[in-house]
Amino acid sequence: MTTAGIARRNEAASARAEEERRTLLLLFYADAAASADLVRSLSASGRYDIVTCPLSQPAGALVDELRPQLVLLQPPEEKSGQMEACETVRAATDRPIVVLSHRHDELRVTRTLMAGIDEYLALPIGERELAARIDALARRLGARVPSLRTAYGDIALAIDDQSVDVGGRRADLSPIEFRLLSCLVAAQGKVVTHDALMSRVWGAEYVDSRHYLHLYIRYLREKLEPDPNDAQLILSEWGIGYRLCQPNAPALASRHS
Repeated sequence: MTTAGIARRNEAASARAEEERRTLLLLFYADAAASADLVRSLSASGRYDIVTCPLSQPAGALVDELRPQLVLLQPPEEKSGQMEACETVRAATDRPIVVLSHRHDELRVTRTLMAGIDEYLALPIGERELAARIDALARRLGARVPSLRTAYGDIALAIDDQSVDVGGRRADLSPIEFRLLSCLVAAQGKVVTHDALMSRVWGAEYVDSRHYLHLYIRYLREKLEPDPNDAQLILSEWGIGYRLCQPNAPALASRHS
């Protein structure tokens, strides 16, 4: 092969590798001008393929077709419109969703996370910081447990559809719920500390935001426990962390968060 041919082959290989490294983002927006500014910020890094869609269009079919690593949501600024947009997009997909908004009071952020959103980023934000946070979120929210199916006692997790089966009873989990339960299953009944769960599921920078953990433990209990107010499966070690107890096994810890 000639030198020119080798160069062309290397260029093609580099282009393919670069394409494989690019992260596909799907952005749903309420305001086209604000969306354009966000796309310009993200495009500056050259690391993303970005598809945009107004919130007025159906979300589910586009997500199913594109299978993005991350769904970005730039909702209306008014509180009712923001919550409606969060609930609509979450109902349409199980992909990780990140809200970007200029409004970020604590109550609004908490309600947004309770609606099933995986992360909330406050605008304005610098281009490099935004790219770094998107990359970190894509890595963390795209994390998978090592095998296609992992189990602890009667609890079985399936990666392909992020579902859990507890003694023959199936529940569909959000990405954060799935990662949180995966951490507990991997511990095989041993206690996982609050800080370890926060770091593995949300990231090390969130270890002091323990209310997220308590909130999602409650979500898991509501989906998995026969009586969420009398937890028998996801047990609390007071002041330390959480652990799983095999169904019908004796409880060794206090059972309330």
